[in-house]
Amino acid sequence: MLRRLADVRADRAEASAFVEAIGVHVAPLLAAGYWALDDEFKDDPFDLEGAVTAVALKIEDEGEARWIVNCLDVLQVFDREDVQLRLEPLLRQCVTLRV
Repeated sequence: MLRRLADVRADRAEASAFVEAIGVHVAPLLAAGYWALDDEFKDDPFDLEGAVTAVALKIEDEGEARWIVNCLDVLQVFDREDVQLRLEPLLRQCVTLRV
């Protein structure tokens, strides 16, 4: 995934296609979850439970927040360091394009 992101980083059209393909940008719940994490943690590390709490505070539904965080985890939007997570910086750049 990271290699693919590195390829699309400079190409706005390709970045748009990639972000749409993985669903973070076009799926309202996933986008809301991603932006909630970005707002809460920026570049700070967090864990899965912290992520669920941050998303639940934004959407006011813990069950749905857990589903969103699990989906984001499957989509590999987290840069893992043992139990600590960060949002994947290259994916953040692609999503930030909001193309």
